[in-house]
Amino acid sequence: MLISPLEHEAENLILRFRNGDEQAFNQLFTTLYSPLCFFASRLIQNNFAAEEICQDVFFTVWKKRESFTEFKSLKAFIYISARNACMNYLDKENRKAKKMKQVAVEEMDQPHIREMIYAEVLNEIRGEIDRLPEQCAKVIKMLYEEDMKPQHVAEQLNITVSTVYNQKLRGISLLKKRLPAASIDLITVFLLFREF
Repeated sequence: MLISPLEHEAENLILRFRNGDEQAFNQLFTTLYSPLCFFASRLIQNNFAAEEICQDVFFTVWKKRESFTEFKSLKAFIYISARNACMNYLDKENRKAKKMKQVAVEEMDQPHIREMIYAEVLNEIRGEIDRLPEQCAKVIKMLYEEDMKPQHVAEQLNITVSTVYNQKLRGISLLKKRLPAASIDLITVFLLFREF
């Protein structure tokens, strides 16, 4: 069976890599790192964490270099390892988020703490609402502060109901981006106890 030049080059690269050739490792890293980072970042939506995961994967690959005999098996190992690490990262982040929400709920069992936090968060939210685009801010205020129905907001502003919903979603999205993560968690909890 004839071996193509590319296959021969890959086999030679793996052989050098197995023997501890750092230049071969650097060549593999240069070839595979960027696509692997893109793959990981698509899974976890966090570029910094994705890069850390990929670096850890390549560190493991270097330690296990003697076990790889083919480029295909090396590439498969890298992607499977990155995927597993991404799943572990997501599980860990979900556990952290659940714990933060549970702590917030437990703290709210104490009335004075609940009212104090509510006032602080509400003040922070109102400040950020004032910084939203004009129509977006009006829609948010009328819906959440004046407790108006979307149909009434549409009539008051002379816009369609669908525009009201679009402006509402846009406003909430902007608020989530601008407010600290801790405030977002508290806002989520408060929304469970209050209907706007």
